[in-house]
Amino acid sequence: MNIDILAKQAGSVSEPTHDQLHTGHRQLQDAMGQADTGVVALRRRRSRRWAITALAGAAAVAATVLVLPLATAPSASAEQVLLVTAKAAGQQPDPATGAPYWYVRSEVDYPATKPYQREIWLGRTQESVMRDEGSGVTGDVVDPTKVRTDSDGVPARFPAGGGAAFSWQDLEALPTDPDALGALLRENVAGHPSGEDNELWETVTGMLRESPASPALRQALWEVAAQIPDVELVGPMTDAIGRHGTAIERDELDQGWFRIVYILDPETGTLLESHYLDEHGDVEWRMTQLVQEPSDTAPQAQPPLCGPGSVPEHSC
Repeated sequence: MNIDILAKQAGSVSEPTHDQLHTGHRQLQDAMGQADTGVVALRRRRSRRWAITALAGAAAVAATVLVLPLATAPSASAEQVLLVTAKAAGQQPDPATGAPYWYVRSEVDYPATKPYQREIWLGRTQESVMRDEGSGVTGDVVDPTKVRTDSDGVPARFPAGGGAAFSWQDLEALPTDPDALGALLRENVAGHPSGEDNELWETVTGMLRESPASPALRQALWEVAAQIPDVELVGPMTDAIGRHGTAIERDELDQGWFRIVYILDPETGTLLESHYLDEHGDVEWRMTQLVQEPSDTAPQAQPPLCGPGSVPEHSC
């Protein structure tokens, strides 16, 4: 149900303050934990219905503090969590302003290997550089001599939908009105073979995962995400390094993809972790965001292993 409809049903309410949102989120999270909703992350969509329904009481408790019209809702929803997350994102500072690089460090985990570190320096006008331990991982061993620092030779590019990409400058010029932003992004994904909603979801969350998007743009992106159908609330969940958040899920198994779970921090508007589940509920891939901050410099990329510029030069 759209939150505007809920507001009409509940009558006039005052705008929630950040402190009220903080306290309300904590109460909602505690109540959802008592309902044992966290366990539904590894279950199929059909079996999760009972847990979502069980959140109705939690939503009613939280409504008194959130000052949001949740009392009339049959259950808490992913849309409501996304809108609270959006508001929090819009209230954060903007450390990326004027930065030559946006530095991101994350931990990547595949079933067949130990978790490894991935660092990327996203260049505003200079070429982006990445140091990925994945190039040196075999099973539970990381061979540091095989870990490379590479560049793709161009400045940062961010998902625009339909295979297109935005530059950093394009990102700064995007509309921050959610309706205008959603319309622009939907044009890019029109007719996509995996489904327009699926591609729009991947585009929006891709920009939220690693880009230097401004607080206003991050808020708009979360608000666009709240309008995408078939996103479900999982409940309280901790990420791989123990941070507490709230999980949402979008099931794309019918497109030959995965059940995509995101752990959010609704108090800061941050995407903490992404993980993909197969049809059995097993994690096929996980990325946990560890650090995101501006950087004045980036490391020197190594020569390519083969092709132009390789040392010694040889063909691929």
